[in-house]
Amino acid sequence: MIVAVLLAACGAAPTPTPTLTPVPSSTPTTPPTATPEPSPTPAPEITEEATAEAEETLLLGEGAPPPFEITLPDGWQIAMQNALFIPDVDATARPVQVTVYEGPVSEGTGTIVVMWGFPNFMVGSPFALPGTPTPAPNLWSDGLRLFRTAMVEQGCNAGTDLERTYNIGDRTGSGTKFAIVDCPETPDTRGWFVGLQEDGLNFVFFVYAEPIEAMDTSEDALQGILDSIEFHVSESFPAD
Repeated sequence: MIVAVLLAACGAAPTPTPTLTPVPSSTPTTPPTATPEPSPTPAPEITEEATAEAEETLLLGEGAPPPFEITLPDGWQIAMQNALFIPDVDATARPVQVTVYEGPVSEGTGTIVVMWGFPNFMVGSPFALPGTPTPAPNLWSDGLRLFRTAMVEQGCNAGTDLERTYNIGDRTGSGTKFAIVDCPETPDTRGWFVGLQEDGLNFVFFVYAEPIEAMDTSEDALQGILDSIEFHVSESFPAD
């Protein structure tokens, strides 16, 4: 479902420009106008209102391969690898590298969407004194904003659960479960996302299965793919 949204955006885009260079976390920007509220229940709580209309996602060009090794099961493949400008929560389009892995899982199709090389959207306090250290990047917040702005089709109802930790290879990141239902043209789905920073480069992994019932038996297999990841950011982007 989410792959279809991204591919549709790419198909409507103008002539691609050269490949986008990933960037590390950036200078703090203006805080978003609203903070997503987690569900108080263990399962994702679906919001009652449909997502607001967003500006168009633009294709910048062919994307770079993400700086990690991943072991894909038989039948899995790279479904998309592009550099995109994605509208953010403050109406500013920001560059994001996107790689999509897709393949069969028990009773359905599994998908892993990797967004990386994007700047942080850090929230600063208006009451902070001069000289106060900049807060550490919050990949939980980045994952939520990318979920809302890039992963949810217009007209869908989407919900997220409480923040928790997930593993990516031998690293640990912050994320949560999510569900996307009642979309106009695509099936219901559910899964989870996890964000982390490796050697100054930001990553968010969105993992889900279709149909929605397939996640009941596929979560361990999908986590196994994430467990196979080995980062090599410093080798791919050596310091000057």
